[in-house]
Amino acid sequence: MNDLKHDWKKTKKEFNDHEQALVACYIAFLRKTAKHYLLQGRRVYFKENNIVHWGEWDFGKLVIEGREDTYDVFGEYIPEIAFEPEVSDEVQKNCAQVTLDNLDNIRYEIR
Repeated sequence: MNDLKHDWKKTKKEFNDHEQALVACYIAFLRKTAKHYLLQGRRVYFKENNIVHWGEWDFGKLVIEGREDTYDVFGEYIPEIAFEPEVSDEVQKNCAQVTLDNLDNIRYEIR
């Protein structure tokens, strides 16, 4: 039985290490995407996912002012990124506006 406890502790640590690396990679991608559009003078908004674990849903929502199609830009659908020609009042009210100075606001806290 002690072997199983040891195996579980080892597995849990390894899983947690991988999870942190995956989150860091994805958040870096979202920040790079936001910066790309901010440098074009676009408005960008972000709402952190703090409802469920990312494996069950997503990392949050990045809304970018524009008419692009996510599939055309990235080669596939990415649920965390949406383009809106006119950013709605609801998005502006419920999401934080991202600027070049606050890209760190694009984040995801591992629970």
